[in-house]
Amino acid sequence: MKKIINYLYIMPIVFSIFSFQAFAETKTIHVLVALCDNKYQKIVPVPQAIGNGQDPKNNLYWGAAYGFKTYFAKQKEWQIININKPSSGKILEEIIYKHRNKDVYLIAQAYNGKYIDDTVDDFLYFAAGKKTQQISLNDKIVMAGGNSNLVVYIGHDSLMESSWRNYLPDSWRWDTLSKTEKEKQKLRYAAVFACKSQKYFTPPLSRLGITPLILTLHRMAPEAYSVHAMITSWLNGESKDEIRYKVASAYSKYQKLSKPALHIFTTEYSQ
Repeated sequence: MKKIINYLYIMPIVFSIFSFQAFAETKTIHVLVALCDNKYQKIVPVPQAIGNGQDPKNNLYWGAAYGFKTYFAKQKEWQIININKPSSGKILEEIIYKHRNKDVYLIAQAYNGKYIDDTVDDFLYFAAGKKTQQISLNDKIVMAGGNSNLVVYIGHDSLMESSWRNYLPDSWRWDTLSKTEKEKQKLRYAAVFACKSQKYFTPPLSRLGITPLILTLHRMAPEAYSVHAMITSWLNGESKDEIRYKVASAYSKYQKLSKPALHIFTTEYSQ
């Protein structure tokens, strides 16, 4: 009887320890931004100053007023840890952020607009749990790429022009994964802020088994306020319906619409 009492006393403590460990686990968000590019992308041209895919400083999706870098620089909960300029030419700028109140890191990369296909390729690799990365920050190792909890694509939907099959090997199919890999994929999230992304990104992402967080149903402006709303809501542990509402509300606020743009955003794959 005494052993049973001791067991009942100890078990809540054990569960509390495991719960705390799970809660305290570092989260990583990896954002890939395909810079807007009038020359190399099949888009409706934007003003030249913001449509140069080789100029992140002024680009519509990075350095402009509602571009990722400019918008997130104004968000007090995110602290910039590093700004890197990789030498490869494919990624023109990389920013590493740390959330001030949570154990969360965000890696944002501005891809040369000329290499939008590489951006989509890397996004799908990350969504598949491939191309895992480790980033050293002083005494901290941050897991990124295919290790990320949430991967986000921002930019033109280039899958409108080329098949997703060009990017996705059959060996990555959900039905080929081990039980452990399936469980890991279910706990990871993907979001695509691009025109009609549900239609074009459902086939590859659903085959990978990763959970959709935000996809789009219509043409839209993939600017940073919607992405920020999604990330904030997700980190607060809100439901998918709440996340969708927050994203739609942010979009409507900046696009000056009369009500939340729920018709643009979805949290599920197409059937």
